[in-house]
Amino acid sequence: MPLRRPHRLSLAALAGAAVIALGVAVPAAAAPVPPVGPSALTETAAAELVPAVTAAAGDALAGTWFEDGRLMVGIWDPAPAAVLGALGATPVLREGPRRDPSAALRALGDRTAAGLPDGLASYGIDPRTAHLVLDVVEGPDAGRLAGELTAGLDPAVVRVERVPAVPRRQAAVSGGDTISDGSRRCTAGFAASDSAGDWVITAGHCLRGSATWYAADQSTIGSGGRTAGDGVDVGAIPVEQGSASATVAGTRVRGTSVAPVGSSVCLHGSTSGRSCGTVQRTDVTVNFEGEQQSGLTAVGACAREGDSGAPYITSGGQAQGVHTGAGGSGNCTSYFTPVRTATSALNLTLTTG
Repeated sequence: MPLRRPHRLSLAALAGAAVIALGVAVPAAAAPVPPVGPSALTETAAAELVPAVTAAAGDALAGTWFEDGRLMVGIWDPAPAAVLGALGATPVLREGPRRDPSAALRALGDRTAAGLPDGLASYGIDPRTAHLVLDVVEGPDAGRLAGELTAGLDPAVVRVERVPAVPRRQAAVSGGDTISDGSRRCTAGFAASDSAGDWVITAGHCLRGSATWYAADQSTIGSGGRTAGDGVDVGAIPVEQGSASATVAGTRVRGTSVAPVGSSVCLHGSTSGRSCGTVQRTDVTVNFEGEQQSGLTAVGACAREGDSGAPYITSGGQAQGVHTGAGGSGNCTSYFTPVRTATSALNLTLTTG
């Protein structure tokens, strides 16, 4: 959606698979431990409950996710089940021996620290099944690559899925869209501020080599943006004080409560408009055409060129993250940098209203 006013920026306007079974198949979870908790939770209420249930589960924790109005809490030991139920969560006792997908994640991270191989699209933990999931590009070398990457890892922890291609970042060379530096366009994300003034957060790769950014009507948004370091794909454009609105598509940004896996969030891109889906995985490492990026969240939402930098937000106004790119069938697995990671890396405070 183009900007209609040069000095009041609405951030809405600025703004697989075949599975290769590795090792022995292990059931994801047993039935919920009775008694099941109270009535259905909203997604916002479930997100607010996550810190308490994480603390209550302690070492027995085996993942949290949102499902059918319930905050599901995987546990390896039935001992905390009663406390979790009393808190309003639904405990799920895992079947089989305890396994540690986090250890496998760290091991794979060490193996790919120097760079992701071309055929590895992404990897991260699925808390619903307590598996480390690798997305490997379909092709004659997929099986060999999967075997090399997972060699020595606990086969009960690993799941490999095939995808058609590696994800792509989605800045595009096109004019007349949300924000443009004159040769390419992206999407503005969230309003933020620091002691120096107000900023609009977007994707870091959008700002590389750019000096001045313009709205669709060619009015200047700001110049001299900055980007985060340490592989965090976010940046910020300085804007006139008070000109960035703490809204996304008419929804006011209320906070940054993290939506659990299984919750619905919506991307608001300059190309795709509103594209919604459920959170699939967190702390995902992605291969963007040979460049590795970690700490991302994967969402089952479709995105297109030009959506880079776009905000993800819940229906309740909780900011989730900033769009980096998409992959999978039809580019319908999208990836974002969590908003708390973004503001921390940029030393900014999210603007809420």
